[in-house]
Amino acid sequence: MGKNTKILIGIIVLLILLNITIVGTILYNKNEVANYKVQDKKEIVAPSNHLGRFFKEELNLSNKQHREFQDIRHQYHQNSDIILKKMEINRNDLLTELGKEKSDTIILNRLSNDLGYLHTELKNLTIQYYLDMKEVCNEKQKIKLFQRK
Repeated sequence: MGKNTKILIGIIVLLILLNITIVGTILYNKNEVANYKVQDKKEIVAPSNHLGRFFKEELNLSNKQHREFQDIRHQYHQNSDIILKKMEINRNDLLTELGKEKSDTIILNRLSNDLGYLHTELKNLTIQYYLDMKEVCNEKQKIKLFQRK
């Protein structure tokens, strides 16, 4: 066997070992993800499309409390939609700048900082949303509102 043949055989063996390692990693991680999902099912899962009904039933809200929750949620969505739209525009600007032949790092850093600020604004809005809901609840409902099983 020539020197080139030995090198090619060595490369093929390394590639086979690499492929076996990748497949093994994928199978192992697939099993880990499946186990994680089983654990997640222990938590309360709030349906996103019927959140009002979920809170009404889960917290046993009175009609008055339910209306207040609806008002709080409506106000939250009005404000969060504005922030989410700004975040979407920001991400598009980031991608546009990254796609340029010569991306300007000063612009990219500014866009990144702006996106971080918007994300913080959204999180603060979400915190206020839950604090507002907490104000409507009685003591027993407050415990259930933040309970994780």
